[in-house]
Amino acid sequence: MFGIGGFSGGSKNGEHYDIEVNEGSVNMKRFSAVANERHSNGYRMAHVFMQEGNTIVVWEKVG
Repeated sequence: MFGIGGFSGGSKNGEHYDIEVNEGSVNMKRFSAVANERHSNGYRMAHVFMQEGNTIVVWEKVG
């Protein structure tokens, strides 16, 4: 998503929940672009939290 590999892209036909982990600092420009792309594909940012210096984002499909 924002600096890691294996990111699914949150496609319109994707899973109901999609969880991503970012190691280290977050590139806010990339994060904003991904958040807007996810929104247009019917996802919302359900949770964002930190664990051991990593950012974890849970996306939930709402549409």
